[in-house]
Amino acid sequence: MIKKTLATTKKFHSYQKERFPLVVLGLSFLPAILSSGAVMSRHTTWVQAVFALVASLAYLLHVRVVDEHRDFEHDNLHHTARPIQVGTISKEELRQVDTAAVVLLIVIAAVMGPLALILVALMLVYSYFAEKEFFIGEHIRRHFFIYNGVNLVQMLFLQFFVYAIFANPFPFTTLVWAHFLFTTVGTVIFEFVRKLKRPGDDGSGKDTYTWHMGFSNALIVYALLLLLNTILFFWIAALIPPLAAGWLVFLLALVGSTYLTALMHWVKKTRQTDQIMQLSFLIQYGIFNLVIYFLVFH
Repeated sequence: MIKKTLATTKKFHSYQKERFPLVVLGLSFLPAILSSGAVMSRHTTWVQAVFALVASLAYLLHVRVVDEHRDFEHDNLHHTARPIQVGTISKEELRQVDTAAVVLLIVIAAVMGPLALILVALMLVYSYFAEKEFFIGEHIRRHFFIYNGVNLVQMLFLQFFVYAIFANPFPFTTLVWAHFLFTTVGTVIFEFVRKLKRPGDDGSGKDTYTWHMGFSNALIVYALLLLLNTILFFWIAALIPPLAAGWLVFLLALVGSTYLTALMHWVKKTRQTDQIMQLSFLIQYGIFNLVIYFLVFH
């Protein structure tokens, strides 16, 4: 039993490097979790932040495993180099890891209170329906944007769950709603840039935004989403202690550099410029969230 568990752990370590990079995801989600705690309560603790981060990663892993099982046949045809397809880890072994993640998620929710537990129950029920493709299968798969939209709802549930860890009941303030919109748009951008491929990298699966919209149009949509996210950030900043002039100049320069990387990718269309563009957004979004956190506790 111990040998089997160790073997599965080793296989999962190899799997996560490609499909679920724990360190990268943890560093990406931590700033948003800190800002979530800040807008919910001035009495947040690091224990709550750690619980929120661990629970978020557990749920994200659950969603990833659900996706792997749901998309198995599709990936066999169009993504043959992925870990399950090449035998790095089996579906059954991945399900075992998922079971441990779900148990951890439920335990954290139970510790954090009834609201968190109710939200986790809703999240798990929704993920079950998502895995079953809402029992309409190919009918929903044919509608790419609707299909991605209904699966993205899982991330909105997760955001409410994070809020529930920091405060129960929710303080339904303008600041909280502004932050929810800000994180929602940030989540959409995460999903969007992940499936924004350069010409020639779309593959045959018809499962990228660039395949459905074209490369240039997809970059325009990304630019508009980035603008909306920036506007929402400055709205939040206006609801809490004002930004110093130096911070304002720095943040505007940060936004400008993020747009510059998108322009560079539009011109060069290389894998390197694609990675730089994605990293630039991650840095901007992370800094935005950290600024919100520090402004609240200024």
